[in-house]
Amino acid sequence: MRISDTFRPSAAPLALIVALALQGGALAFDVKEGPAPANPPPGMLFKSIGDSLREGLNALSSGNSEMAVQALGYAAREGNVAAQWKLGRMYAEGEGVRRDELKAYQHFSEIANRHADVSPDSPHARVVAQAFVALGGYHLAGIPNSRVKRNPVRATEMFHYAAAYFDDADAQYHLGRIFSEGVAGPRDLHQAARWFNLAAEKGHVPAQARLGQMLFNGDGVPRQGPRGLMWMQVAANKAFPGRDDWVVELNARARSVATEDERRLADAYLRKYERSGR
Repeated sequence: MRISDTFRPSAAPLALIVALALQGGALAFDVKEGPAPANPPPGMLFKSIGDSLREGLNALSSGNSEMAVQALGYAAREGNVAAQWKLGRMYAEGEGVRRDELKAYQHFSEIANRHADVSPDSPHARVVAQAFVALGGYHLAGIPNSRVKRNPVRATEMFHYAAAYFDDADAQYHLGRIFSEGVAGPRDLHQAARWFNLAAEKGHVPAQARLGQMLFNGDGVPRQGPRGLMWMQVAANKAFPGRDDWVVELNARARSVATEDERRLADAYLRKYERSGR
């Protein structure tokens, strides 16, 4: 099983990284015992770690990937979580560099090792949580020709930490998938529904679709056809074309077999949900 879009961390934290980078070094962390500060790459001098982070992001946006890796690498070695995250994403996606899942894994691991206990209320919490989600995905799939072997139990631990400590919707969704499919042990549809529900309430589209399907079919939970239809419709309305086509198809199939009364009540639930502003 290869890591797919389903188990990739969200790209949303990049906006957070850029915003914080512009605050002038606000992303630097106090690192307890560790290696001596690294020297800047030859020919590159930075006033601060925040300065090297901005230089790296600017270089990446201008297409100078070599300079971007050097500048971000300097900030990452100093323990800067934003630089570590961005480098991890670059190697995971092949953005300006050759795709290298092991290097991505190493950068995400550095975040998890250094910042696991950051407060859930910290502005950096989302990035740290997403690092755990990325690591969970790699442990779930394994990385070919590396020491990172497929380990669903370890993957579950990574997802669970991000889901429980950081209340991260992506992690909650992945836990729901693991329990619903029995990836790391016996299937537990009750637990799957619980985690899907937590993510769905946060607006997570795939979780809304999966929760709706379980409620509509009565899988592991008492059947609630209209409410299941509502969740699938909520998800279909926000589905991203191409990536979430399965969500739209799932909703269409369910509505085609639902009774007229179920569809009518589901639409009433939907109107109430939309008026709530969620």
